[in-house]
Amino acid sequence: MTGPLRIGLIGVGQRGLNHISALTKLQQDEIVQITALADPYPENLADSKIKGAVSAYSSSGIAMFDSADGLIESGLVDAIWFVIPPNQHRGEIERAAMREIAIFAEKPQSLFLDDIISQDAAITKAGIASTVGFQMRHDRGYTDIHNYLQGKWVAAMTMIAETSVENHGVKHTRTEEQGGPANRVWTANRAWSGTSIVEAGIHQTDIMRYWSDDEVEWVRATYTDRPAELHDTEGDNPIAYTVTYGMKKGSVANLLFTKPARSYYSGRFDYIIHTHGTIKLEDDFVDYRFDGEWPPEERPTVDEVRHVISAGPHNTAMGAESTEGIAEAFATSIIEDKPENRLNSFNTSINSLASVLAANVSNDLDGEKIVIDEFINDDKYAQYRKNPNR
Repeated sequence: MTGPLRIGLIGVGQRGLNHISALTKLQQDEIVQITALADPYPENLADSKIKGAVSAYSSSGIAMFDSADGLIESGLVDAIWFVIPPNQHRGEIERAAMREIAIFAEKPQSLFLDDIISQDAAITKAGIASTVGFQMRHDRGYTDIHNYLQGKWVAAMTMIAETSVENHGVKHTRTEEQGGPANRVWTANRAWSGTSIVEAGIHQTDIMRYWSDDEVEWVRATYTDRPAELHDTEGDNPIAYTVTYGMKKGSVANLLFTKPARSYYSGRFDYIIHTHGTIKLEDDFVDYRFDGEWPPEERPTVDEVRHVISAGPHNTAMGAESTEGIAEAFATSIIEDKPENRLNSFNTSINSLASVLAANVSNDLDGEKIVIDEFINDDKYAQYRKNPNR
């Protein structure tokens, strides 16, 4: 098709504003045209609020809707960005697919696997373009790691994400009117976010799949619960998460996630072990490996085994650059009919979401090993896949 691609966006909250910023830049390059926005709260659609976050934004030519279905049925869009809390999906993706509208779905697409399977079936039946918002796949440094590891076997990966409750606040949805947290920080509430592993750790889960070109085969998880007396003020999501993934090609991946309150600290630690090297995410992304005749006569120095595979400085893989990168990749994949620009599809992303949902189940079952294919298909896990509200 010829551009620009007509874009609609549903959910003009914190993440929605990030996407509007990226799409506004692409609009200036005539790659896309924002033609419709939808949000149930009028204040989220107000020019003053959006321009406060996106100075280059203009509402000229943009139709405003107070419901997802109004936008879906408008005939004004070629593709829709779905950016709504995961527990608020009510079949909108399926209805958009029925109208053959391309789907950009922010993760997690739902907190219930049966919903995901239904969404995927509708997208597959319609044969439409789709992607899920795993923007880390579009980060320059992470892509360099992915490319570097092609043809190498990954033995182990570890990602430690140290952050706090306050660093993941979301306050644009009136959760207090819908039985949610009074402070609107739905990312700290399990019923709305599905736990921090589902809401945020899904990114680390997916990027480890991308790096290793692999899928999760099984998961074991143990969480440290937040004391009940702190739930009203800090949320009821756990304080800490320890998740182990067994990958289909034989490697093991470890994800450690922390969410204390009142610390206001963020830190990280990452490494990837392949057969003959250790990749570390330093100021540069480097591989420590010995390339000479082995064994060496003398132990090599650190500098002699340190090989830069992605030169810094590196911006955050969850920042504006990768948000714009995934938006441009999806839009151009449709305009230019180049599906290879999309680094995932709705279908290929199911493994990432199923893995974090299964981590919750493993914790609830005292660290039971959950095989992902069984979690998706077997009757013994049916109660964990079902959305009780649908």
